Amino acid sequence: IHTPTSTLCMVYTAWDALIKAGSKVASPMAEPFRYDLINTGREVLSQIAGPAGANFTSATGAAKIDASTVVATGNYYYQLLLDVDTLVNTDTAFQLGPWLQMARALGSNDTDCVADCSVPQMSCSDFYEWNARVQLTTWHPVAKGSMQIQLSDYAAKQWSGLIKDYYAARIRLHQRQALTDAAKGQPLDTNATAALEAEHAYNWTTATNAYPTTPIGDALAVSAAMQKKYESYFTSCPMP
Repeated sequence: IHTPTSTLCMVYTAWDALIKAGSKVASPMAEPFRYDLINTGREVLSQIAGPAGANFTSATGAAKIDASTVVATGNYYYQLLLDVDTLVNTDTAFQLGPWLQMARALGSNDTDCVADCSVPQMSCSDFYEWNARVQLTTWHPVAKGSMQIQLSDYAAKQWSGLIKDYYAARIRLHQRQALTDAAKGQPLDTNATAALEAEHAYNWTTATNAYPTTPIGDALAVSAAMQKKYESYFTSCPMP
């Protein structure tokens, strides 16, 4: 992980100030304070996730894959995304559930929807949800058995549920493939990885499992815990 820039240090300082001010805010914490608290923390953790993802990509893409490095970088990156998911799950503005719930509601009284040829016949509510899931992930439909995604992550969102079940789960797929290839003394099989990613995308976009539509966890407590966990990366930042 790289040394934080002066700009990121200012964002981290702002997050620290919001956490400290949180104890003076009436309970339950109301918007827009909660939104600002979570959004600022989300940005801090996301800036750590960028280099973490680059480290994992370098490990899996090495000409000679080192299994221990793939495990270490992959596990760290995976856990970091789970932490981001936990943080943003404390504010409805960053939850996947409301987006899917609204999509299903639009289809509840519709009777003339037509499912895309790449997905099985489904009810109108399921069809609207499928569209909502596709927009966030693959943009174009992914057919069952497809070997690739046309436009992955075009409209990516840092929403709870989406981070955990789509992005973080994808890290595990890449990690397992890299370890399989490392055991064979081969570089990463990018065709196999693409096929795994396409299968994962199809399964997620056609699923209908529900996600929370109300905050999960205490925003202030979770923010303080996450700041404590990752504060070592900001020791070079000047603090007031």
